Amino acid sequence: MLSPVICVIIAIATALVFLGVIFLIRHLIQRKYNNFVLQNSICLKQLNEINQRYSFYPYKSFDQCHTYDNEKMYDTVSCTDYLIYQLQFKSKRIFSQITKISENKKQYSNYLNEIKAITQFGQFQAPIGMLKLDNLIKTEERLLKVNTLCAPATQFNLTVTLYCSTIDGRIYDKKSECFSVNDLFTLSRRLNNKSVGFYNDREIWDAICRVERGRVSNKMRFSIYERDGYRCCKCGISASFAQLEIDHILPIAKGGKTVYENLQTLCHKCNVEKGVSHIKYR
Repeated sequence: MLSPVICVIIAIATALVFLGVIFLIRHLIQRKYNNFVLQNSICLKQLNEINQRYSFYPYKSFDQCHTYDNEKMYDTVSCTDYLIYQLQFKSKRIFSQITKISENKKQYSNYLNEIKAITQFGQFQAPIGMLKLDNLIKTEERLLKVNTLCAPATQFNLTVTLYCSTIDGRIYDKKSECFSVNDLFTLSRRLNNKSVGFYNDREIWDAICRVERGRVSNKMRFSIYERDGYRCCKCGISASFAQLEIDHILPIAKGGKTVYENLQTLCHKCNVEKGVSHIKYR
């Protein structure tokens, strides 16, 4: 006589085999319905024809981020300032993406309208034989959803995130702002309001200048000091006897950029005397 434990094991094994057989039979039956619908459904044929007529642009993010290791610069530069600065160089690509997303929205609306017009459920190119019509229609509806193209990106926005870190890269603060398409168009119009290369909108110019100055990170600052021997490039006074500052050789006000070749070490006195002149002392 079998022990109770063995009887329980046999019962469980028998139940599992029974459930497995049921699952296999249901799977084979469903596959039969799937194959028949895929091969003979008129509405799925219509869906495939519609799908071939449509293609959508992929979404490309233009989110911006930057890390400042100088808390003063981090506090001075706003997310809007940083976006204005980047739009000088990236507006063409950003607005190209916006155009593509707008086209996606228009095309996807047309696509959905064509999908809604499909009404020939339960109509097949071959006799259904012993298959049940209700099950065929349910299979059609499920496969129609499965084969409908995924919704493309139809909305565009751009997020600017600014981080503040220690000089060794440990981030301890951040600020972020999301901009809509209308925001981008407004900023772009203001940015393009120029006369002979000069910005007519003072706020736009001030924003660009703040970001350009903010590109002098503490890491860059100390690198310039080291390159120049921790001395003023004009009078030669050392950091032990005067406050040293980083000067743009070609001033930002005249289009100077924050790159090593355009930076030099000056003491505060010499920097004030130089003002916005284009003078290279080193």
